[in-house]
This record gives sequence, C-alpha cells and structure tokens, in this order.
Amino acid sequence: MNREELPLVTVITPAYNQADFLKDTIESVLSQDYPHIEYFVLNDGSTDRTEEILKEYNGRVRWESHKNMGQTATINKGWRLTKGSILTWLNSDDTFLPGGVRKGVEYLMTHPETAIVFGDTLLTEADGTPLYASPPQPPFDYMRFLVNCNNTVSQPSTFIRREVIEKVGELDPKFYYFMDWDLWMRAGLYFKTDHITDVLSTYRLHPESKTVAQALKAAPELEYMYNKFYSRTDLPGKVLKSKKRAMMNMHFISGNYYLKGGDKKKAASSARKAFNENPGGILSFSNLRKFLFCSFGESGIYRFFRNLFGKKNSH
Repeated sequence: MNREELPLVTVITPAYNQADFLKDTIESVLSQDYPHIEYFVLNDGSTDRTEEILKEYNGRVRWESHKNMGQTATINKGWRLTKGSILTWLNSDDTFLPGGVRKGVEYLMTHPETAIVFGDTLLTEADGTPLYASPPQPPFDYMRFLVNCNNTVSQPSTFIRREVIEKVGELDPKFYYFMDWDLWMRAGLYFKTDHITDVLSTYRLHPESKTVAQALKAAPELEYMYNKFYSRTDLPGKVLKSKKRAMMNMHFISGNYYLKGGDKKKAASSARKAFNENPGGILSFSNLRKFLFCSFGESGIYRFFRNLFGKKNSH
C-alpha cells in the first residue's frame, strides 16, 4: 500500500517546561516506521529552553508557540489545525516505542468496528531507565471500566478515529488530570474500544508527573467527572442502572486520593458518600473493607476489621 493510501495519523505534543525530555519525545515520533504521520508540537507558553529546542527541528517538525492555555486546550487546538483521520497525543515527557504507531494503526485498519485502540505502556524512571510495563488486563469492557471507576486505558498508547471527536466532542478543558478518562467514558457510549497487548509507548515517572505528585487535587476532579457523566440525558438503560455502583466506587477511589494527599477528614467523608449512593453496597465484605480503609487509613482499626472480614469471607 502506498503512503498516500494509508490513514494519516495526527500526533500532537503539548509542550510546557519539559525541555529536558522534549528531544526524546520528538525523536521517538520521527523514528517511527509508519510513513504517514502528521506531527505537530505546540509550545504552551514555556519559559525554559523548549522553543530553542524546537527551532533545531525546523523543517522536520511542525511547531508553534502560544501563550499558556493549558494542556487540554492545547491538544484540542492541535487537533483542530490538523487533518489526520487517526488522532493521538504524546506528552512532552513520554515517547513512542519503535513500531508503536504502526501497530496501533494496523489494528484499526483490520478492525473497522473499533474506534479506539490502546496498547500497553512501559513506565520508566525520570532518566528513562525502564521500571515495569502496565499490568496485564482482560479484554476491555466498557461497563466494567465505568462501574469499577478504574481507568485501564494507557493514554500514550492510544489511537482514536477522528469521528469519535466529531461525535462526542473534544477534550474537556475543565480537566487537568482526567481529560483522557472523561473522553473514554463519553466515547464508550457510541464507539467500541479495544486493547492490544503490545507495549507501544513509555510513560516517565518523575517528581513533576501529575499523577504522582498531586493526588489531593485529583479527588474533586474525579467526583466532578462522574457527576457530569451521570447527569447526561442520553445514557442508555444499562448505564443508568449502573449509577449507584459506579458512584459508590468513585467515592471510594476519591477517598483513596484524599488519603494519599493527607486529608483524612475528606477521605472519611468520601467513604460515607459511597454508601449514601449505594446503601446496598454495605452487604459486600469488599465494599466494607474499602469503607474502613477510607475511614481509618492503614491503621490498627482497619487491619483488625480487614482480617475479621477476610476470615468470615473465607468460610
């Protein structure tokens, strides 16, 4: 198949003050063996050497700078200014592994019923030293993803048909942490998502990584996301029926975020909200353990009841 007959893949990199990693990101895209990539780096008001580095790639990479507007809005802008029928974004501290783009595109080409495909991701140290791959998982199931409040979709390894964005809308700029999770939730109402076991990208862990450093701020955003989703008027019956369990699990996850952030009072409040959403959930030993953990943290009280429930559950 000629280059022009292959789907055009748009890769957007939103870059903000991560000059130390930017070259690795750019080179990982330029070295891909898929021949039809439209790559656009948007410098989101960086104050470090980002623009200086981008100038080194004049003629090889399309790029521009603008005043700081945030990661989500920057990605949306990039998608609007490009033409690819398959979209993704690669943050300026992540990289594609060799063959990553080709494998994602090949899956979509051979599975026309699938609108979003994602592979696995290799997590690394700040200096790029490999740590471990994202854990094995069963085939993607939208309702399990929604109800368990567990985002298993590795964003740097995800490829999206443009019609998804045309149908469900762009990334929501109100989100700082969960813009991808929110998109998967909305897209799943209309489109099929699949998982492949190939490791397609790397995700760099470092002190500035949002998901590592700022759990306390993530909790209210998670609550907002689920409240917004379940207030939609176009939800099918099976999704509406899942609301009690999904909202319960969301509050348990929020409680965990609050604990990581050191706010025990809000963690305990989240635990109470969980059973307010789904009173019947109290009949599950698993839910009781989650409730106690959010209420008391890794304390002697929690360990006592965890062991007690564990023994009862084994009989």
